[in-house]
Amino acid sequence: MSDGQKTEGGVSITGGKVTVGGDIVGRDKITTDSYGLDASALAELTKQFAQIYQKIDARPQDPNADKAEIKDTVQKIEQEVKKGEQANPAKVERWLKFLAGMSDDIFQVVASTLSNPIAGVAKAIQLIAQKAKA
Repeated sequence: MSDGQKTEGGVSITGGKVTVGGDIVGRDKITTDSYGLDASALAELTKQFAQIYQKIDARPQDPNADKAEIKDTVQKIEQEVKKGEQANPAKVERWLKFLAGMSDDIFQVVASTLSNPIAGVAKAIQLIAQKAKA
């Protein structure tokens, strides 16, 4: 980059000159552009799912329920419900049933999280979670 050129973002280091522009984040930036939830609901949901992942990691080894498979299913559920009202309830219901067959304890925690209106989850997803728990 020669002197006088502008950059639209990122970090540029040339010849002892450092230029920083745009939106630089080290990690864990939460935005609402690609999600249907507001920032506080998204933060709460992210926090609750972080606790679920800790529970998965703390589970004893089980030859019938691979932790990676459980975590992958929970991640799919998390990504879908973060869409808010645009979430596909049929996908979430299918993944919840799959999760229930693999790990009832993790299923119960996820279903409780999704049933909680404080988490900001779409009403359709809340109803599916309540139905799945029953």
